[in-house]
Amino acid sequence: MNARVFMERALEHLPALRRVGRRLTSSAAEADDLVQETLARALEQRGALREPARLKAWLLAVQRTVFLNTRRGQRPRLEVLEGGLGRAPPPEPCADLEEELHARTLSAGMQAALAALAPEWRDALWLREVEELSYEEIAQVQGCPVGTVRSRLARARLAMLDLLEKEKAHGSL
Repeated sequence: MNARVFMERALEHLPALRRVGRRLTSSAAEADDLVQETLARALEQRGALREPARLKAWLLAVQRTVFLNTRRGQRPRLEVLEGGLGRAPPPEPCADLEEELHARTLSAGMQAALAALAPEWRDALWLREVEELSYEEIAQVQGCPVGTVRSRLARARLAMLDLLEKEKAHGSL
């Protein structure tokens, strides 16, 4: 597949790459950088795409690898830019309609429950329920067997139910 055709097909999956990028980085700016790096890497490696019908899953697998490679060797750091102790950081400017819709569709309780899950469980659940990937595609993205995906999804769903029931019992929802 030539570069122009590949990029046309890859750009069809840009919304999914941005959504997953946001889940991985928790920052619109970092997500955009991650998506750009992912597309550049995918273009370079397009010859490795064996099944063009599974381009979305392949791109998400490339994105995960790029993300993990950028995080490798980084240490947590504290940056104090402005303001004092005890203040919440100012919210990021929100010129992103996708982000606004996401914030409106997930309640605070849902967001908290999702954030409380182990990263592998959270990512598998997100890829299945939001990105609507098949178990096989999730396995490709996460680099694990399909059975592991099934296990992660089952545990994630049970943990979400448990966390949401606890929130409801405490009257937080």
